[in-house]
Amino acid sequence: MKRNFINQNGVSDKFWNIEYLGKTQKIVFGKTGTQGRETIKEFEDEVECTKESEKLIGQKIKKGYTEILENDKIPQKTELSETEKADIYFWEAIEKSNKYKKAHWSEYDIDEHLENLTVYLSRFGKERLILFEKTLQEKLSELYTAEIAELSIILESDFKTENGNYIFDGYLSDDGFIYFRCWLLLKGKEFFQDIKQDIQAFVSGKYSFNIGDCWAEGLLYVSDEAYSENHDNEDESEIRDTVDELYPENHYDSMNRNMNREPKNGVDLQKMYPKLVKEIGELRST
Repeated sequence: MKRNFINQNGVSDKFWNIEYLGKTQKIVFGKTGTQGRETIKEFEDEVECTKESEKLIGQKIKKGYTEILENDKIPQKTELSETEKADIYFWEAIEKSNKYKKAHWSEYDIDEHLENLTVYLSRFGKERLILFEKTLQEKLSELYTAEIAELSIILESDFKTENGNYIFDGYLSDDGFIYFRCWLLLKGKEFFQDIKQDIQAFVSGKYSFNIGDCWAEGLLYVSDEAYSENHDNEDESEIRDTVDELYPENHYDSMNRNMNREPKNGVDLQKMYPKLVKEIGELRST
């Protein structure tokens, strides 16, 4: 039995071929277009060889590999742009460093996530860290909207209740809103996309968060902290300084940025987001 697989998802362009006969299993794998590496393994009997080979095949399919017929030509992978690669690298780093993305909110720790992210990023060179920082600033800018500001107000601002209505005072700290957006980014790509479309996705049941700790200021510094692990880092801001020089228009903290509209507050938020305000209001009132 011989089966051939490829993975051309995201930045990947790899092949993985397996052949098993009797007690012998042979695997050839590597980057598409190369001869790859070969491994040969002997099992105690044919049954075990088949079982373990099929288990490996299942694992590869779960990881995004697709099967091709032996005589089929491997398709030419479409080259990704720098922006597309950077987006993949960014979310891959955020999600691979979060060991508790499917756990209950009580098991998640922001500081641990940031420490893991720093360690993960420290494996890469300056160019990759610059891409991470550039993408971080772009994502923070994408979240600079009235809707996200209103989510911050609902989760963090003081409020009172009158006749069953929640009335929010609407105060929004400039720095605090940056740290809040950092916290949102640490929740991963799927959440980022959902929350941009509708902030009431926050209470969709798909996600579990500790709303008592909604700031993640440390995300602003992980690229430089990662770089400092293996390099001299003047003022501990070489990566951020480089991004500011290369992409000054992307800066998330610019005073010249304008939201799409003025954020609402008071009782208007309950009218706009009834499900979100009801659930969060009840939770914050306990």
